[in-house]
Amino acid sequence: MISKDIISPLRVEDYEAAAVFLERITNEVFKKEFWLDRFEYWWNRNPAMSKGIDRGWILRCKDGGVVGFVGNIPIRYYIKGQERTACCITSWYVGEEYSKRSLELLIPFIKQKVPALLLDTTPIEKVVKILLQLGFRSLEKKWLKRDVFYPTDMAEFWNFLAGRFGSNRVITVFFKLAGLFVIPAVKFYQIVCKFRLPAINKKYTFSEIKRFDKSYALLWDKLKEKYDVLAVRNETTLNWFFFGSNDISSSRKVIEFRCDDALIGYVAVKEIKHNLHNRIYYYFEVVDMVILNGDALGYNIAIEGLLWFAKKNKNKIMLIKLNPFDENIENFLFKFGFFLRFGKSRFLYKHTTEHESAIADYASDSFYATPLDGDRCFFP
Repeated sequence: MISKDIISPLRVEDYEAAAVFLERITNEVFKKEFWLDRFEYWWNRNPAMSKGIDRGWILRCKDGGVVGFVGNIPIRYYIKGQERTACCITSWYVGEEYSKRSLELLIPFIKQKVPALLLDTTPIEKVVKILLQLGFRSLEKKWLKRDVFYPTDMAEFWNFLAGRFGSNRVITVFFKLAGLFVIPAVKFYQIVCKFRLPAINKKYTFSEIKRFDKSYALLWDKLKEKYDVLAVRNETTLNWFFFGSNDISSSRKVIEFRCDDALIGYVAVKEIKHNLHNRIYYYFEVVDMVILNGDALGYNIAIEGLLWFAKKNKNKIMLIKLNPFDENIENFLFKFGFFLRFGKSRFLYKHTTEHESAIADYASDSFYATPLDGDRCFFP
């Protein structure tokens, strides 16, 4: 028993109680085992974890139970030619009866001294307003407002749309009739788009990988020359990002690309499960893509690799979704036959006071900022 509600740093011995609370507040969508796996991944195996960085913070009520949680994930960032630590807020939950204490959980995150950069890349609109008032800035990237997607199984995708928008029998029948025309029309459009693209040269190849090797050090050296601000992508961090836990590695897939056997890039996806009216649908979301030679053939082999992944996947993949975070990529995707959907993603960042003088201000186009550069890659 404690005399009053208290906020304290999350310790390893708090993992169990925090995981039970998070399972309950997410209505068991994410089970206790999921959270325990993430805690091990975010902190115990994280190569960016260092002395002075808290794992997060919990709110305990008077009887000692956990009633609030916010996670603090450290990420190594390359900022203006130097490697520094950034911290990303994640999984901010407070029990309804303690909602007035929500902001108090945020204060220790804001007051951190070790990280040079604070990030929130999955905020709801209410949180956006709060953080902007606290000095955060919103990254103005066009891709944050745009998603593109490519149906890989048009019949499955159309069934998903019919289930999502078919609120009554009349609309459902309409969708089924419309599908007789729309499905073959979209397939024909995709064939025409692919026919107009340059043929893939045999010197370009792709293959699935289960581990990043030492050749990625050279890829990282070349990539960091192009941007002022981005998450470190060397061999160690990439292996942690995508293969850092059994749960992560089971739902993340990576393809690497080569030209004349020289490594030119990779693309990573996470498999997302969507439950609609007790039927499960699956799709791929691209969480990171690096292609050094930004030409049409490089992008072409990347998309062909993704389609190959979708085709051989154990679960039926209805579409591939990604954010066109580079103008060259965006132009190619439309030529390939991707469709545009407007989105509402946000990427908020703030320099910490201790490091502000050491980091000159930089424009939004200095960020690479794929989902890997925040917490969208880690969750779910």
